[in-house]
Amino acid sequence: MHILRNRNELEDLLAQIREKNFQIGLIPTMGSIHKGHISLIEKSIKNKYFSLASIYINPTQFNDRKDYLSYPREEKEDIKKISNANCDALYFPTLEEMYPSGIKSKKTVKKYRNILCDIFRPGHFDGVTTLVESLLKVVKPDCTFFGEKDFQQLKIIETLSQILKLNIKVIACASIRLENGMSISSRFKKFSEDDKKIFNKCANQIKKLIYDIKKNINQVNLENFKLSLQNIGVKKIDYLEIRRENNLLLSNTCNQSRLFIALLIGNTRVVDNFVLY
Repeated sequence: MHILRNRNELEDLLAQIREKNFQIGLIPTMGSIHKGHISLIEKSIKNKYFSLASIYINPTQFNDRKDYLSYPREEKEDIKKISNANCDALYFPTLEEMYPSGIKSKKTVKKYRNILCDIFRPGHFDGVTTLVESLLKVVKPDCTFFGEKDFQQLKIIETLSQILKLNIKVIACASIRLENGMSISSRFKKFSEDDKKIFNKCANQIKKLIYDIKKNINQVNLENFKLSLQNIGVKKIDYLEIRRENNLLLSNTCNQSRLFIALLIGNTRVVDNFVLY
């Protein structure tokens, strides 16, 4: 596996790859690699792309500097995991490459905003799209892979790609889930033992809720469900909503819809979504 530490190394390698007429698949990550990230690499490899993962912990998408500073940094372990997945190359962008005009974000995408995480994490998606735009323009991949766990982010990045007109396909990949049914997240490493117990209880409650919604959505009271989560120790619930996949508008049907949830267990924010059809 090629390990690239700057843009010059990246461009030299990609020039060689393009001369061989290989298409390039980009897998952007913030490190702390888990099975979800590996599944994106595997999908890229399966589709016969030259698979390039990147690791960059993006400062502008964190609302809390303490959260940014405490985000897991596990470079040696990450390199090993990505290499073991048979990824072709790993790029570590520099700050100057991603933010040539200084560390600041811009608002490029206005669609899918003022709902879900955008309400509770102001500026977060501007940081995400600013970084992704830089990454796409530097790498110039043929396609890029993102997980469905952060579904709102996925929709925003799809829109960003359309706005930029870079002719880059955004490939959505299904969430990889734990045994309890929740999507894997790097943030779960912060759980205390008590947090883990609450998390598993929460997962069981959500399973039951999804079953009830699919059985008869009109008999489900989401406000009562929020209370049941608080009763098992969930500290805060940002949202618990059913929305359509195509436009993220509120939905009162299971058809082409998902349950979206964001809550706080201990000091860890859990974000997930669940297909209802």
